[in-house]
Amino acid sequence: MFSLFFAFLLVSGISYLVSVNAFGRSVSMPDFFLMALAVWRLTRLVTYDAIMKFFREMFEGAQPGSFRGTLHALINCPWCTGLWFGFFVVFFYFATPYAWPVLLILAVSAVGSFFQVLSNLVGWSAEAKKREVLGHDNSASTCG
Repeated sequence: MFSLFFAFLLVSGISYLVSVNAFGRSVSMPDFFLMALAVWRLTRLVTYDAIMKFFREMFEGAQPGSFRGTLHALINCPWCTGLWFGFFVVFFYFATPYAWPVLLILAVSAVGSFFQVLSNLVGWSAEAKKREVLGHDNSASTCG
């Protein structure tokens, strides 16, 4: 059912954008990466982040074949959620110039998330190497 709804939205969205001649411009490489980062951040926000846990919990326990059950499966699947957000991000990118600042904020947030994950990996790796050199498994940090 959601696949048909998605197909309907896709055809309707493209038809609308064609009717208002919104496809008159091409997507630059920086804008493509901006949109990709925005989709990644939105997907992460809905499927994993604590701030949206209340939203995911609204659909827990629903019957698998029901509308709510399908929504539960959709919002807990990053591949599915990413596809939907990909459609919305591209649609609004072409439909209105007001989408650009929102996409920029989401993209900057995504880059910040990448830096946070990278710094965590570097820190964890350094702690593991330190324990290996010292020859014991002391989980206490040297910071503090």
